[in-house]
Amino acid sequence: MKRTSNFRETVFAGWDRPLLIESVKLLQRRFESNTSLDLSNLLCVLPSGLGVGRLKTLLAERARTESLQYRSPDIITIGQLPERLYLATSPLALEFEQTLAWANVLRQMRADELLPLIPTVPPREPISPWLDLAGIIRRLHEELASSKLTFHNVFEAAETESEKRRWKLLSHLLDLYRDAIEKAGLSDPHAQRQLAVENQRCRTDKLVVLIGTSDLSDAAVSMLSCLSGNILSFVAAPKSKSDHFDSFGCVVTEKWIGHHLPLLDEHLIPAADVSDQATAVAEFVQDLGSRYSSEQITIGVTDPSQVGPIEVTLRGCGVGSFRHLGWTVSQTAIGRLLTLTANHLQRRTWQSLASLVRHADVARMITSRLNEPNSEKWLTQLDQLLSNHFPVRVDKPLPANAIRTVPLAIAACEAVTDWLSEFESTEGHDSDRPIAQWSKLIASWLGKLYESDTEKPESQSGERTLLALAASLQLIQRFADLNTGLDMRVSGAAAIEMLAGRLGDVRIAGAAKSDDLEIVGWLDLALDDKPAMVVAGFNHPFVPGATTSDPFLPGSLRTKLRMADNDRRYARDAYAMQVMLSSRTDIRFIVGKSKADGTPTPPSRLLAAAPPEDSARRIRFLLGKPRVKSPVHLRWDATTSNAAGSANGSHLLIPTFNLNREEDVVTAMSVTAFRDYLACPYRFYLRHVLKLRPLDDASRELAANQFGDLVHGALERFGDSPQRTETQASKIEANLLEHLHQYASDHYGSDASTAVAIQIAQAERRLKAVALVQAERINQAWTIHASEAVVDQSSGAGIEVDGKWMGLKGRFDRIDFHSQSGRWAILDYKTHGHKPEKKHLDKTPDGYRWIDLQLPLYRMMIPFLGIDAPPADVSLGYFNISEKEDETRINLAEFSESQMIEAEELIRNCVRNIWAKKFAPTRDRVQFDDYSMILQTGVASRMLDEVDSWDAEEIEV
Repeated sequence: MKRTSNFRETVFAGWDRPLLIESVKLLQRRFESNTSLDLSNLLCVLPSGLGVGRLKTLLAERARTESLQYRSPDIITIGQLPERLYLATSPLALEFEQTLAWANVLRQMRADELLPLIPTVPPREPISPWLDLAGIIRRLHEELASSKLTFHNVFEAAETESEKRRWKLLSHLLDLYRDAIEKAGLSDPHAQRQLAVENQRCRTDKLVVLIGTSDLSDAAVSMLSCLSGNILSFVAAPKSKSDHFDSFGCVVTEKWIGHHLPLLDEHLIPAADVSDQATAVAEFVQDLGSRYSSEQITIGVTDPSQVGPIEVTLRGCGVGSFRHLGWTVSQTAIGRLLTLTANHLQRRTWQSLASLVRHADVARMITSRLNEPNSEKWLTQLDQLLSNHFPVRVDKPLPANAIRTVPLAIAACEAVTDWLSEFESTEGHDSDRPIAQWSKLIASWLGKLYESDTEKPESQSGERTLLALAASLQLIQRFADLNTGLDMRVSGAAAIEMLAGRLGDVRIAGAAKSDDLEIVGWLDLALDDKPAMVVAGFNHPFVPGATTSDPFLPGSLRTKLRMADNDRRYARDAYAMQVMLSSRTDIRFIVGKSKADGTPTPPSRLLAAAPPEDSARRIRFLLGKPRVKSPVHLRWDATTSNAAGSANGSHLLIPTFNLNREEDVVTAMSVTAFRDYLACPYRFYLRHVLKLRPLDDASRELAANQFGDLVHGALERFGDSPQRTETQASKIEANLLEHLHQYASDHYGSDASTAVAIQIAQAERRLKAVALVQAERINQAWTIHASEAVVDQSSGAGIEVDGKWMGLKGRFDRIDFHSQSGRWAILDYKTHGHKPEKKHLDKTPDGYRWIDLQLPLYRMMIPFLGIDAPPADVSLGYFNISEKEDETRINLAEFSESQMIEAEELIRNCVRNIWAKKFAPTRDRVQFDDYSMILQTGVASRMLDEVDSWDAEEIEV
């Protein structure tokens, strides 16, 4: 084909066929010669990496199908184009080097000088806030430069004095930034591009082919306009719409603002939240399944948060998917490791350690380092340490009780400290190093941790980890080669945190399987060439993208500066939607009502690209009644179809028990076990037979039972001390507080959380009230006979039920004896003010029911305590230690003899049911439920099922 110099042509390929497929045909038609297709002199430019990959595939397939000798073109994205059109006069600063230069400039300013920019100026250390601010300013500079603007241009357009001060400061900072870059022997890429345009240095020896580049930046257009070379633009539109595009194929905003889209009512699907939108995707895909294979369907998303729910829904239907958006490294095991490590190095708390060691790769490292019997129990012991002792910093001494009971947790902490020793800051020693040095150290550190994972992983998550590791090491290598003039000295924690932050922008993606449905972002959909498509999240603010909330450049200022404002984004997305609708017959747009965080999302403004009566009708339809849902049964993945069939439409089942195990036979019960069985037989089995106990490693304060143990501990020690016969309240108080602080020291040490310290102070106040009651009790001739007396099977404690024996276990807080009358009293310490009757009996329409059998059980166990008195003559009650001083008193139980006989029969009946293996879960609400996740009491579907079953029973009755 004969060309003239500065050749520029726009080819309108129509929008009723996919542009990439048409572009391949057009390129073949123009450049095929005999049996060869030589495209090596072409520089093809596409909007995204997905388009680049697809064009490469289509060209190679066409050449193979046509048996052509093929030489491929150079295919790049728009972002790569500028640096292909000029030669820089000095090396370009990397993105991170630019951020470092901005950070250095900002840190050198006085705090008062930066006030027009930020109201609260951070201290010079740590460096992370400065890097965050530097990143914001770098991106702002980049966005302005893409529109051929500078901070000074915004200063001239600003209206208020505060805005003018801000932009004047930014303009000054830009000069300082450029000086810093230049002193380091580098240059700013945006400045270099502008110089190339001004000096007419833009050139290439290739034919530039623009394919679907409908949204080029002003800076890119300027570079192309002064290019001393040939340009060919392929536009997905008919020739009749040529006035809707400029010479480079970019949309003309004004022409698209009033454009009406060929949208039909049937193209829209109403949905509720993100989960329901995912279900709607699966429903439509199932409908397409009879006409298309999985390779012919594209799932579009307008917001990355929609990808996860869609993947989960499809997986539940037995269908695989592939997200072209990929994952950021920060979403992978590598990213989480770096974030957790930086957090622990900065905080050095037991809580940060607990989060770090739950990383699977860190846990594996610890287990291998401990290398001793039962080393797998270290994590349980760590949870016990946190839930029972509430330590704060790992470098503070632990209480004696913790050192004795959780040695493996301490060993795990020491293993982590040794593992991270190279990054630790030590007192009196400056451990700061340049980022380049830290980068080499971090690369070696990661390599050692994952050196055993170099073989091909079996799972997708393992493959993702290796991809993330490779991407991380590649980025780290770039940091290791930082310009020494811009590098800075930071701590090891800051270096890891910095790297973790940078990895948040790095994406990885594996390879799609043959049957995977492809999930594609909105900006890639216009070039998609599959015949069927469903797009989730057709809502504001996702489509079209809005810029009104930008704190620096709101929509009004953008319009004034003629930047990429809301109108331009609307035009871009309206054109994209026109192409999607025109190039395929099977397409749907799912309009939801809320996004992932529950925030309401109105329908997209693109619904208004129609006659008013159509828009109004569609809005009423979308906001009206929910759609009629259909069951989803997808069967493309034969390997998972059986699993999908069993899972689809089912509910999670509550686990069942193997009740034939000999080791699970109940031969002895504690006092609290009876209360638990009354509350729920299923939960009783979990706690007392399977020994499943919750551990809350996230709590910062004593639970109710732990606060009770704190008070009990002081009273128990007092009851065993010589001072238990003391008659003066002041001396009793002093002794109680001494025992309290000793107990707290043994269990919580000197570095417990602030909340625990406050609770200890609250216990002090309660014990002061106890001292007054105790003094009165002693003066009434009562003495403490025993404290924390224990009876169990070894002492013969138990009851006979139907000829069989059930052992009983109990610990009695306090046994009092009245020397003058010979009376006995058994008292249980309670950190509340309720009387025994309230805690043991629950009112019902027919009277009452027993909900706790503690005191009746105490009476049955009296013969095993060595008390020389009939059980009926022994007083039973509470020593209430309430938060209210007037409720701190001794409350004796006033159960009638018939009630006690009834309770004893209930106790025997509980034993019969336990031996009969009756462990069905209760339908009643259980307070303070430790097993709600197992019983799914918070799952809506289960709650509704229970309501339905109750209603059915009522109807049946």
